[in-house]
Amino acid sequence: MSLSGSVILLLYLLVSPIAKRYFSVSWRYRILKIALAFYLIPFPVILSEIKDSIVGFCPRVVELLSRPVSLLNTSYAFYADGGSLYVSSALEKMLIFILGTGVLSFVVISWYALQYWKRRKTCLEFSNIPVEQERQDMLHAIKNELDIRRNVKLLCSEYCKAPITMGIASPTVIIPPWNRDEADQNLYHDVLKHELVHVKNRDVLIRFLGMAAIAVHWFNPFTYILYNEILNISEIYCDNIVLRGKEEPARKAYGELLLKLAVQKSMAGNEFSVGILGGNSKRAFKRRIVEMKAVRKNKRILSALITALIGVMGGITVCAYDPPVNITDHGPVYAEQGFDFQFTVGELKLEVEELPYEHFFVDDAGNVYEIKDDNNDTRDDCKHKYAAGTTTFHSKNSSGDCSATTYEAQRCTSCGYVKTSDEIVLKWYGKCPH
Repeated sequence: MSLSGSVILLLYLLVSPIAKRYFSVSWRYRILKIALAFYLIPFPVILSEIKDSIVGFCPRVVELLSRPVSLLNTSYAFYADGGSLYVSSALEKMLIFILGTGVLSFVVISWYALQYWKRRKTCLEFSNIPVEQERQDMLHAIKNELDIRRNVKLLCSEYCKAPITMGIASPTVIIPPWNRDEADQNLYHDVLKHELVHVKNRDVLIRFLGMAAIAVHWFNPFTYILYNEILNISEIYCDNIVLRGKEEPARKAYGELLLKLAVQKSMAGNEFSVGILGGNSKRAFKRRIVEMKAVRKNKRILSALITALIGVMGGITVCAYDPPVNITDHGPVYAEQGFDFQFTVGELKLEVEELPYEHFFVDDAGNVYEIKDDNNDTRDDCKHKYAAGTTTFHSKNSSGDCSATTYEAQRCTSCGYVKTSDEIVLKWYGKCPH
């Protein structure tokens, strides 16, 4: 999850210079939502469940698409025997880390939820200023224009110095008292439209999910970058919808309104509400003003290709995940492959299999033959009569670990030539015991 989301976000950041000139703001916002989904949805687990379902219906298809390799690493494993549960030391540390992360995530989300509840309660308590019918009619007209069918409340509060939108299931737009002498009807219309675009896009929910991603992946700096970029792009997208088709004077007036509201103290910048002052920082406002003036040449084919590339890279990280192996009858299954388990409390150890040679062949009768790689050449004058069996290669690395790989093989009983085929099993040892 963390890797997949980070890969998509990294690709987004790499293409951002191109996206600002040639891609729509909606495309950029959509890619950020995809990255957020990869952070929160366990796609590898879902893919594993789908594969298991396919096995039940079409086992032959999965057999053809899967590699015939059994890689067993007991560093992260647990074993249940009756009423006892044995956990490896590495898995024990991982479980403690996951538990701690879960507690921290719960605390962070609870704290922000409490802050949201307090601010919402305060806003509603001070929202006792009647909203004119003219404003209500304008709200309904904009809702129809944007095709919003949800019920949206419009309140007026002295506590808010700038318009904000709160609520997920029941969205509420809260506006400050509006002085007709300070701004004209068109600007009021633009402000309401900006807030209703937030409602249409469910930006409050997106912001909540962004905080959830930070709570879960607090150790990943990319989640903070993603959250900040979502804040900025969501506001830029709303500005883009409001200013679509408007002339330069209207754009200038809208930008001046943003600057005027920005100098006022506002509660618009909290984690579970959105508003026209979202991303309340000098850099964010500067970026919004620049984006308002930007002229983009929409390159649909290029954007489609980059979207496909981002999707493929995200999919590769999902498919690279190796799901846990559930062994319900390990004795008979792994005895055929030379596995013998010895479990102890707190640690799992794979009993070491003695290797007679670095490279050897074992026929079906159990006879062992050493294979010297420099002599394993086929003889042209030999007619080759093969005996079935397996061949094993032992490889020791400079880091001290080693692996023993076993393949299906055939050995000529006359000249000793061995030809290999499919890989059967790979045994890896963190420290070579041979």
